[in-house]
Amino acid sequence: MFKTDVCIVSARRPDLLSETLSSLSQRIFSNIDLVDVYMNLDPIFGDAKDHEACVSLFRGHFPTGVLFEPEAPGFANAVHRLWLATTADFVMHFEDDWVALTDIGEEAFEPFSDPTVAQISFHTEEKNWDVKKNGHLHRKNEYFRLAGVKLPKFTRRPIFTTSPSILRGPFARACAGLMDVTKDPEKQFYSDVNQPLQAYVRKYDNYIFSPENKPVIRDIGRNWREEKGIKKIIRDSSSFWEAS
Repeated sequence: MFKTDVCIVSARRPDLLSETLSSLSQRIFSNIDLVDVYMNLDPIFGDAKDHEACVSLFRGHFPTGVLFEPEAPGFANAVHRLWLATTADFVMHFEDDWVALTDIGEEAFEPFSDPTVAQISFHTEEKNWDVKKNGHLHRKNEYFRLAGVKLPKFTRRPIFTTSPSILRGPFARACAGLMDVTKDPEKQFYSDVNQPLQAYVRKYDNYIFSPENKPVIRDIGRNWREEKGIKKIIRDSSSFWEAS
């Protein structure tokens, strides 16, 4: 059995959180050896009433779960806080706006039989990844510039993510310990903004779980953000939410 902690990054969006917790509980959490559930509830988007509604939803699903309620929002801080808090052999990472498109159980852990696989990412539409064409390992080509010309190095680096995934517990905690909480956590894996973290993950791989070469998780937050005119802005490798 794969003893697993679950981490959930949430904002004050009880409508999305309700759908996410119901979906994941029914289609994933009920099929795994669940140890503890940790949720970070950031004070963003909603009001105090929405905050309490999110707390109630979390407690309703996980009465003994660990809830963090920071005074200020921050995605990098949330990921750092959650991953460091875990203790299990494996860690599932989710946000409050993802639902499962199929039942997922312990078969999703099978790629960990390869000791170089440190993360198994659930395939989503946003990844735009063709497993049949590119294989299951998420990597990208590396380049360098010579006299202003972009040239290939003929090497590939692994691409890790903070999207829905399973991570080896020690790997998640080591990554959290190396994170710079002032930068977008995902970009620190591959965008040359955190060399210690990027060097640490380079010897590992991220396997995309997609048994039928199609998404297994759906983002339900995109429509919510579009309806409210909220966009994610990246400045100096840091992410911000802005209303248009």
